[in-house]
Amino acid sequence: MSRRQASDRGPDQARDRFRGARPPLRPSAFWPLARGAGGPLGLALGAFCLGLLACAGPAANPKIASAAPAPPPPVPAGALESGAPPAAEAPSAPAQATPPVAERTGPVTAARLEAHVRFLAADELAGRATGSEGAVRAGHYLAEQLSAAGLEPAGDEGTFLQHLDFGTREYSGLPRMWCRGPEGEFEATHGVDFDGLVGLPGGGDLRIRVCREPDDLGEPDPGTALFLVGNSRERAAWLEGREGDGLVLWAGSKRPGKAQTRPPRTQRWTGPGPSTAPGLRLRGPLAERVEAGEIESLRLEARVEDRRPPAFNVVGRLPGRGELAEEVVVYTAHYDHIGLKRPAAPAPGETAPDEPEDLIHNGADDDASGCAAVLELARVLALEAERSDAAASPGATGAPDTQRRTQLFLLVTGEEIGLVGTFAYIEDPVEPLERTVCNLNFEMIGRPDALVGGAGKLWLTGFERTNLGPAFAAEGIEVAVDPRPEERFFLRSDNIAFARIGIVAQSLSSYDLHADYHHVTDEVETLDFGHMETCVRTALEAARALADGRVDPAWEPGGAPESR
Repeated sequence: MSRRQASDRGPDQARDRFRGARPPLRPSAFWPLARGAGGPLGLALGAFCLGLLACAGPAANPKIASAAPAPPPPVPAGALESGAPPAAEAPSAPAQATPPVAERTGPVTAARLEAHVRFLAADELAGRATGSEGAVRAGHYLAEQLSAAGLEPAGDEGTFLQHLDFGTREYSGLPRMWCRGPEGEFEATHGVDFDGLVGLPGGGDLRIRVCREPDDLGEPDPGTALFLVGNSRERAAWLEGREGDGLVLWAGSKRPGKAQTRPPRTQRWTGPGPSTAPGLRLRGPLAERVEAGEIESLRLEARVEDRRPPAFNVVGRLPGRGELAEEVVVYTAHYDHIGLKRPAAPAPGETAPDEPEDLIHNGADDDASGCAAVLELARVLALEAERSDAAASPGATGAPDTQRRTQLFLLVTGEEIGLVGTFAYIEDPVEPLERTVCNLNFEMIGRPDALVGGAGKLWLTGFERTNLGPAFAAEGIEVAVDPRPEERFFLRSDNIAFARIGIVAQSLSSYDLHADYHHVTDEVETLDFGHMETCVRTALEAARALADGRVDPAWEPGGAPESR
C-alpha cells in the first residue's frame, strides 16, 4: 500500500504520465521538480519509497551476501518462454519457500498461504523493489504458480509476463555545484546549500534566470537554469508541457541543511527516458542570493548510471463461458515492495554493532499477503471452472447451463512508486476495459483488524461508493465497512487506477495500522495465517458471486471518483 496522501490528486497526476494529455510516459521520479520536494506529492509518487531500489546492494547486507538459495522449482514448459531479459532468466529462489505447486486440488489452507508468503517475503528477494533482481524472481515465481494453477498466459508473446518500459538513474557519488557571484566562483555544499537533485543537466555553466511569473520563463534553453519563485502548484502549472530547459531550481527551507554523505536516491521513470528538465532545491542563504539576482550562473557535476532493469506485471486468464464471458473481472495485488533500507551511518566514536543491521523490507503483509490471496483464488477458481466445463461438455449427463465471466489474475509491479504497473496495464489491457466490470484488489490481509471484529474479517475500501458490499451481504458474504475512512485507503492502492476510468474497483484489506508498515519488521512471523485462510475463503465466495453473475458491480450515485 502506498503512503497516505494529502489529497486525491496524486493518482491522477501519475495516470497522466501514461496518457497523451502530457508528454507521454512522464517519469515519476522527476515530478518533484514541479511539485516541490517535501510538498504533497501524494500516492502516485511513492515519495517515501523513491530510491530504495539498489541503494544498498546484497553485499552490504550479510543476510543476503551469505545466502545460498537452492534452484527454483521447475518452470512449466512454455510458461515463461520469450520476452524475458537475459538478466531476468532462471531466477533462483529459497527452496524452503517453495509451495507444493503440483497439488492443484484441495481447499484454501493456512499452510498454502504461508508457503507463498514465505517465498515472496524471503530475505533472498531483498524487498522486491521494482526492477530489482528480487522483484524479477518474485515475478517469475508468480508466473509459475499461475501456470501450475492451469490459467492461460495473458502476457507478452504467449507468456505470463507483461513487460514495462522502465528505467533507473543511480548516483555513484555526491553531486558538486559551483556558483558564480560578485566575489567570483565558490563551491556550494550538498545538503547544506542544495539537495533534492533529480536528473542531471549537461556540462558547463548554466545562466540563472529568476522567474516570478510565467512570462519570465522565456524560450526553453539547455544553457539556462530557471529559478522559479512560487508555490508548488504555480511551479507545476508553469512547467506543464515544457521541455528543453537546462535545470529547474526552487527554494526550500530558509535555513541551511546538514552536509550529506550519501548520493541522491535512485530515480525511476517509464518510457523512453526522462522527459522533464533536471531539478534542484536550494536552501538557506544561497536560495536567497539566487532569488535576489546575486548569483549569475552555476555549474553542476554528478556521476550517474542509467539502466534498463527488467520490470513486468504477471497476468493469467481464466476464460469465461456463455454470454457472461464477454464481461471481465480483474483480481489484483502488487508484488513489489520498497527494497532495502539505507544502512545507518554510525555516530562519531560509535562502534559497529555485533549483529548486522537488518536492511531488508520483506513486505510480508505489504503485499505478499495479497499476492498469496490472488494465487489461491486462481488455483481454486481454475479447478472449479475446469470441472464445470467438463460437466457441461457435449455428451455429459446432467450438464448444467453454466455461465461465467472471464477472470484475469493480475499481479502488478511498481505500486509503491506510483501504481506504475497498473497504469501500464490500463494503457495496454489484455481484455478490453469497456468490458471490464470490476477490479477486486487485495492489499495487506495478513493481520486481523480489531475494529472490524478481529481474526477472519475483511473490510472493503470505499464501501459506500458501490453496491459491492450490500450485494455480497445479500449472498451471505460478510465484508465490513472500512473503519478508517479518514485514512483514504480507497485512494491508496491499485484499485484507484481502475476506478478513475469508471470501472468499479475496490480493495479488500484487514490492515490495522500496525507499526511494521514500510519497516524492516514486516516479516512473515508477524502474520496470522489462520486469519488469512478465513479471509481468503471469504474472498473466494465473493469472487464466485462476481464470476457467475450473482453480483453485478455498479457505482452508487455520486460514488465514482472524478476522472481527470
